[in-house]
Amino acid sequence: MRENILSRLKKKTTSKVFRNQWLYVLVIIIEFLGIHFSSDLATELGNWSVKAGQILHGHIPTDNFYGPGSSIMLIPFLWNGPTYFLANIFYLSLGAIFYFKICRNIRHHWMEFIALAALPLNVYLLWLCNSSQDTVFEFFLCTLMLWSLLKLRWGLFAISGLLLSEARSGYWVPFIGISAIYALRGFRKQHKINWRWSLAFPLLIVVTGLNTFFYSSPSPALEAGMTFHLSYNKYYYLSHPKFDMDVFLSGKNGIFSKDFVGDMPSTASQAEANSYLVRTAIREAAANPKETILGWMQKYDSQIFDVQKIPHLPGSYVLDPATKTIAIGNERLSWVLVLGNLAYMFYRSILVVTGLLGLGIFLQLRRSNKNFLERSMKLKILAYPWIFGLIPAILVYSETRFKVVSELLLVPLIAEIWSIYILQSKPGDSSESSSK
Repeated sequence: MRENILSRLKKKTTSKVFRNQWLYVLVIIIEFLGIHFSSDLATELGNWSVKAGQILHGHIPTDNFYGPGSSIMLIPFLWNGPTYFLANIFYLSLGAIFYFKICRNIRHHWMEFIALAALPLNVYLLWLCNSSQDTVFEFFLCTLMLWSLLKLRWGLFAISGLLLSEARSGYWVPFIGISAIYALRGFRKQHKINWRWSLAFPLLIVVTGLNTFFYSSPSPALEAGMTFHLSYNKYYYLSHPKFDMDVFLSGKNGIFSKDFVGDMPSTASQAEANSYLVRTAIREAAANPKETILGWMQKYDSQIFDVQKIPHLPGSYVLDPATKTIAIGNERLSWVLVLGNLAYMFYRSILVVTGLLGLGIFLQLRRSNKNFLERSMKLKILAYPWIFGLIPAILVYSETRFKVVSELLLVPLIAEIWSIYILQSKPGDSSESSSK
């Protein structure tokens, strides 16, 4: 029977390191420490320490520029300041454990090995887990959320999804989308909604209500206005994929100067500034339709096809719209960064090629043996964060740091599709399939 074939091919991993969960995590941590001590950037988890302290002592955070998700995650490590580096190691280890558990669902041993190897080979993700203020939290919470989906643990899914969405507000779209899929899964046959999986909707209502009450804006994070203003500015299309958008557009005569912002009062509150910048972004997009379309094209290409890290270049490059010149600052062209970017380019090139081929295999298998594919493809949930993430990526903007986690979780899915293809191709399989 098909299940017997699957079980015979399962769990013959050729490396002890990739068979033992704790050895696997140890390898990740050793590599991570090497990245930490060779990086020219400091860890940034300390950015959350003030807000984490306020929450710990029962106070409402003084601002909602970013959601409180990362601050809540830092609370257990407030004793470890000022770097909070143990938090980086702890949450990276947990994320690696849940990624390991997810990959153990892959049926073919070589495909499982490849999927597990993808994490240590993704040097840029580990770099961000060291230097970014929220990537390590995102990695842990995203792997936990998807593992809870695999195990059908709706409560854990709701908690991890809420924290993830409040750490990076773009995840509200995948959180709501996945909740809708799971809540409506049996509706066609049973005409019932599984309300346990729909908790994302009341949680969103509660969050927007609290934000309106405490911060005078329903926005999940009050940096939204600034982000929209950056991504719908007339010159956005010149920034990506080459340059860091924030630095490139924020110079002396940049898009936050009076020529672009207009008459926004200097005394405006965060909520007022957020609303004002959103309205400014809408006007800017409507006034410059050609540049807006070019920007959307760039966002689409950046999210799906561009194999280099975005932005391509490290360092400081600043546009001066008044003189239409680009000032080149510190280029940071060290061998560590160049070779790291090169490694990521090879990594993503392989991901894009195998992913597109895997999509073709998926469509072909679905057409030829739909029942087997549906039973075998429980890992298809790994595509949900990336698929739903297309919406904020194209509507707002895309950088590698915002998609690197969801892309990693595509690797076990791609490996599982290739596993099914290998099983289908084995002699004698077709006869067993037809007899079922």
